[in-house]
Amino acid sequence: MPHRAIEQTLSEPRFSTYRAAIVAILGEECQSTALELYQWNANLASRFFFPLHIYEVALRNAISEAIASRYGADWPTNEVFQNSLNYQDKRTLLKAMENGYESVGKLLPELKFVWFENMLTRRHDGRIWSRHIQATFPHAPETLTTAELRGHLKDGCYIVRKFRNRCGHHEPIFNNVTLADILPLMIETVGWRCRDTNDWLKKQETVSELLSNPII
Repeated sequence: MPHRAIEQTLSEPRFSTYRAAIVAILGEECQSTALELYQWNANLASRFFFPLHIYEVALRNAISEAIASRYGADWPTNEVFQNSLNYQDKRTLLKAMENGYESVGKLLPELKFVWFENMLTRRHDGRIWSRHIQATFPHAPETLTTAELRGHLKDGCYIVRKFRNRCGHHEPIFNNVTLADILPLMIETVGWRCRDTNDWLKKQETVSELLSNPII
């Protein structure tokens, strides 16, 4: 295997993290193992995109439903809702609509995921979450207060969003300190929304298989 040629093609700085990880474990350089780790990392990132897909779509649809419960089915055009947003989120919403608003369904994919994360801030507790969070996530633990549940969802959304960005930019994820928690976190959130979707997600995901066979 022409390890050196592959490393140069993909760039030596990019491989430095993988080489360093192997040296830390083995105490010496090993190009073949570093390449195996790189391949494992890339494969893992690709496998994560299925559960990331289900998590993101389920969560943004849930948030849209909660907003609709308070501001109506056509909530993006509701000026009271628009004015409830902070400056940046309102600007993001209006910008997504400026080329012609057709429907909520067409708008949702146009909004960055961080916009939905921001809908999970305490700013919206009184307006949305105190009234609608239990109906939106009917299978969440009843022991959690509105603020605790909403806060847990927001914290999880932040973790998943940052992780998704690393996958999307082909960055190392093998050394992510929360790697083992990402899939359970997504499964938990989807399960709070819909148990059937959760069961399907768990049957179809292949992340667990690869995680159980690490290179280091």
